[in-house]
Amino acid sequence: MLFLQIALALPLLILIETILFKRLLLKGVVYRRTISETSVFEGDKISMIEDIENNSFLPIPWMKAESRISPNLEFSAIKNMQVSQGGYHRSVFSIMPFYRLKRTHTVTCLKRGEYNVGNVTLTAGDILGFVTKISSYENEVRLLVYPSPLSENRMVQCYQSLQGDAVVRRFINPDPFLVAGVREYQAGDPISSISWKSTARTNSLQVYKYDYSADTKLLILFNIDSSSSQDNYPNEKECEKIELGIHFCASIVDKAIKQGIATGFCCNGHFRDQNEIVNIPSRCSQIQLFTIFEAMAKLQLNRVLSFYTMIKNIKSTIPKDTDILIISLYNDEKIQEQIYELKQSGHDVETWIISESEVE
Repeated sequence: MLFLQIALALPLLILIETILFKRLLLKGVVYRRTISETSVFEGDKISMIEDIENNSFLPIPWMKAESRISPNLEFSAIKNMQVSQGGYHRSVFSIMPFYRLKRTHTVTCLKRGEYNVGNVTLTAGDILGFVTKISSYENEVRLLVYPSPLSENRMVQCYQSLQGDAVVRRFINPDPFLVAGVREYQAGDPISSISWKSTARTNSLQVYKYDYSADTKLLILFNIDSSSSQDNYPNEKECEKIELGIHFCASIVDKAIKQGIATGFCCNGHFRDQNEIVNIPSRCSQIQLFTIFEAMAKLQLNRVLSFYTMIKNIKSTIPKDTDILIISLYNDEKIQEQIYELKQSGHDVETWIISESEVE
């Protein structure tokens, strides 16, 4: 008799369950995704926080969250999360009625870029598998990853390839005629820099602290082309050389601005969904430093104009007291012609042509 009652009631229970889930599934669900930092450098770690609220009396037996996040953002190992090729992240969980679930993921930012990490698709269903609903959440959660400046040893290697006027070397070497004060002696300081007067007064070895020549501005012109006949998108080897160039630019900008030198950045590349070159006039401030870092983070690896055309278009707008550093993957007659005209206008010009051996 009991078995018969259960057999008769079961279809009714299934029908009620199906109707309830069809009408109410995902109705009270609120999904939020936030990040602990919106701008970081390569190699930094951030926290990505997911908040899922079920504001309904209906429990959700299973829910799947899916999102596509760049492989350049590396997630630490997490239970119930799968990462497939192409950066697709899937995690499955359940959530009780009137319950809030909070999940925190540690993410390592591997490569410079501009990333949107807010979009997610939620799929949920009933316990019997009769009802499935899908809801997409379009959230603008932007993350900027700045290029990290190169190490000192790597910078020294790059300096050795510089050609032309001593533009960069003038900024990275202290001027012995500009004394900014004294400091304690450190291993490696030359004997000639010792301030004997300050040493006698403080009873500890003191050396002169030299300032840097900063009476001119610096403008970096970066060529994102790999050749004068470059296709729309560079190949893998060319991308490595371009990325090295961007990191070298970041290093020079960081060093120059921190030494009080007004520095600008101009490139024939562009930002996503824009079709204009990047042109940031020379200034000296913390805001300027991160404005250039942001531009470098957003920079796409294909050109708007040829490098020759870009220089031709902007050279009349460059102030007379500006030194110019050109970084390019190649050199040709047209670029040489523009360099000559820049020098004729009174600018000191230094160039670095990134060779194949630089990225090996």
